[in-house]
Amino acid sequence: MTSNGISAAGRAIGKKDSQVTLVEVSPRDGLPEVCNRLSTEDKIKYINKLSDTGLRKIECASFTHPRLMPDGYDAEKLIAGIDKKPDVTYVGLVPNEIGCRRAVITQIDEILFVLSASDTFNRINIGRSLKESLNKMLPSIMDTAVKNSRSIRVYVMTAFGCPYTGRINPEEIAQLLLKLDYMGASEVVLLDSTGMANPKSVKSTLRVLLDLQLNIDLAVHFHNTRGAAIANCVAAFEAGVRIFDTSLCGMSATPYGVSEMDIGYWNVPTEDLVHLFEEMGIKTGIDLDRLLDCARLAEKMAGVPLPGHILRARPASQIFEIPSHLKQPKAME
Repeated sequence: MTSNGISAAGRAIGKKDSQVTLVEVSPRDGLPEVCNRLSTEDKIKYINKLSDTGLRKIECASFTHPRLMPDGYDAEKLIAGIDKKPDVTYVGLVPNEIGCRRAVITQIDEILFVLSASDTFNRINIGRSLKESLNKMLPSIMDTAVKNSRSIRVYVMTAFGCPYTGRINPEEIAQLLLKLDYMGASEVVLLDSTGMANPKSVKSTLRVLLDLQLNIDLAVHFHNTRGAAIANCVAAFEAGVRIFDTSLCGMSATPYGVSEMDIGYWNVPTEDLVHLFEEMGIKTGIDLDRLLDCARLAEKMAGVPLPGHILRARPASQIFEIPSHLKQPKAME
């Protein structure tokens, strides 16, 4: 990070007439749960449509073993079928070295690995201690990725609080970030797994991390479990972060710490954050009309209305036509 908190990616973004990067996660984190029984062709159509909106990074596939995640069985076919855009980075989730080896023989651009800042949460969610994830799993994934010219994106879950152990000290996150930077991660995503963050805690944590002035890019991924996700995004921007994970229509797998749902909608809706940033004068480089077309496609695939706001409320800048019966009559001559 630079002294003003803007990463190398942030500086490059400025050259493209946008001030932030929104990373679309719905093809991997949300679409499989909300729109089950989708064909590979449907998923490819959806990702290709997203690629035409101005988004520059899309998490599109999971290379998890089909026994654990049946929706991931077609990851190779999915990546092979995408009409890849040269200015879009396509990301694939890998759980271990085997998954990473599956990923690097495809045309995926970046590898995503998940761990938790909370050792307890790491053991419950991943089945390993945080030390094992850092010292055994991640090095082999890093080695495979680097040898195949792939960058590494790391999710740090429970970055703002753990439902089992409580608040996470920012200094703990700082120590973890230093290790990930040393190991060669290109981007670290602070994930608010159970929606425990608030704007004050976001700013205080990010100040500590940005003061490290590392070369690693820093992103945030907020869950709207308690309704604070959009406010936390604004707080993160004000603190200096320029990379935000979002999901079209808020689609999400069920996050940890909440009950099962008929439909997942805990991520920040991409269209809502694009609209908010643009209204604030913060350029996203994303075509909102095209993004809303993607939202309509997602709703069609889901077969039910999805909870993003802008598709129904319309952008605030759109002027409504005055009903004809309320229009002022022309003055008599």
